[in-house]
Amino acid sequence: MSIISHESILTLPRVARLNWAYAVADKRDLRIDLLRGFAVFVMVVNHFGGASWLYYITGNNSFFVSGAEAFVFISGVVVGMVYGGIALKQGLSVAQRKAFERAWTLYKLTIILTLLLATVSTLFRLPWADSVSIDNPLTFLIDVLLLRQTFYLSDVMLLYTFLMVAAVGALWLLLTGRTGWLQSISVMLWGGYQLYGIDVSWHIQNNTTFNLAAWQLLFFVGMAIGYHRETLKTALSTLPRLPYLILSALLMAILVQIYSTEGVWSNALFLKSAVAPGRLLASVIVFQFAYLMATMLWKPIFASLGWLLMPLGQNALYAYTIHIALIGIVHIVNGYLPINLAMIGTLNTSLQIMTVLTIWAMIRKQFLFNLIPR
Repeated sequence: MSIISHESILTLPRVARLNWAYAVADKRDLRIDLLRGFAVFVMVVNHFGGASWLYYITGNNSFFVSGAEAFVFISGVVVGMVYGGIALKQGLSVAQRKAFERAWTLYKLTIILTLLLATVSTLFRLPWADSVSIDNPLTFLIDVLLLRQTFYLSDVMLLYTFLMVAAVGALWLLLTGRTGWLQSISVMLWGGYQLYGIDVSWHIQNNTTFNLAAWQLLFFVGMAIGYHRETLKTALSTLPRLPYLILSALLMAILVQIYSTEGVWSNALFLKSAVAPGRLLASVIVFQFAYLMATMLWKPIFASLGWLLMPLGQNALYAYTIHIALIGIVHIVNGYLPINLAMIGTLNTSLQIMTVLTIWAMIRKQFLFNLIPR
């Protein structure tokens, strides 16, 4: 009969215990990169369109939360972390200058994407070309330059440009201890849009989804979280993670159940263009669940998907720009074929996967990195 010592018994649980949690290696939070990479993946697949098996993962842009909400929120978190850190180390004026330079880069990218998309879509009569009229090219050009005109897929970039300009002032509020002011102003703007449809920007033609007054809340909440991340991390350090994850998983299951019922009442409650209250609550649930999953199951997630999602997340702006070009090319080619490839589920799913992998490969090769912002 074998004899197991008292010391061996005591050490068995430690050996058997699985340590899959995220371990902080440096100042960069890799979980944010990975989650932003997943948001990019979701946007690429959903924007590609057609029949696909991947919609069980991405929600086909009809679930209560899409890649856009995650992209805007995470962008706010990163701005708070990066530019807030610059402000603390190098001064507010330096951080504001760098933030404005980033906004200028986004402005130029927005203009180029809008003009190219509108031109190519009109010439090749792509499915979304009818959403805007270019009867007067000069007027259209002026409106685009003044950010009074947007187009399919470039609308989120226009929103991002506005938000980055506003971040210059938000940095002052955060650095001077007025985070409450920032959040109060943001909530009032969001509430004003919910109650009265009041937007804070001028009328932007063809901007049917990304209303600034509604969407800015996600960005500035994220910005405050990013700026105060160390304080929040300390405050939440005593929170038991496993029960928190279980609760988040339960709330996610309830969201999926509500979504599956397809109730008419949910349309207004989860309206995307308004970031309606239900959609805002759903975003809170999904973001927490995703972050907890990335925290507690980091090692298996990173081992299986890190090779793909990390490059996408660390080069999100580049990936978004390239995905527009690739989707345009696929739709142009599809218009000359005798069959509609988008309606063949297995084939279209394969094309979506190939598009994501092409973007990944272009990032790995640093294709046009000197021209396309990252």
